[in-house]
Amino acid sequence: MFWCGSGLAVMGAEEAFSRTVPASDFAAAGLGKLSAQELARLDALVRDFKSGALEAARREVAAASEARAKAEAAAARAEEEARTVRAAATSRAEEAAEPKGERSLLARAKVLLTPGTQVEYSTLDARIVGEFHGWQPRTVFTLDNGQRWQVIGGDSYVVSGEPGPKVKIVPGVLGTFWMHVDGHRQRAKVAILSAGK
Repeated sequence: MFWCGSGLAVMGAEEAFSRTVPASDFAAAGLGKLSAQELARLDALVRDFKSGALEAARREVAAASEARAKAEAAAARAEEEARTVRAAATSRAEEAAEPKGERSLLARAKVLLTPGTQVEYSTLDARIVGEFHGWQPRTVFTLDNGQRWQVIGGDSYVVSGEPGPKVKIVPGVLGTFWMHVDGHRQRAKVAILSAGK
């Protein structure tokens, strides 16, 4: 009768990890330096690890991170599609507003790109107009050549005010562009909003 009751007690309450470690191992691992609260936390972590709670928490964090990445990618695609639609609508409106005989050089230089067409971009050197304080998503920079570029990446970069630094816009892969600000290691992924002069 006694054995049966103690067996149930052992099954019902598992002994704490810190009490199961031999005294020599306990001292060698430096566990004797821990306070009662720290030992209780260690016992809880070991218990959770054994029960799989930590692994479940890791899976939840990984799933949340993956979902956030998918949502950010979908938002970036939607923004790119909206930008393309706005650009096409602006172009059609400009063409409709211009008399046929007086089309601008930019309008006459437009070409229709078909799949497989190779486009070559070059690096652009300019200066930011006004004070530079870094960027955050959707920050718009006006350059001294009249062009306006918008940050499309998700990163932020903050600096103390700096008057009109030099910038270099460098083409990346798949039609992307990166803005490098003179004297700073960080770079921003950007898209052109207006061609300027």
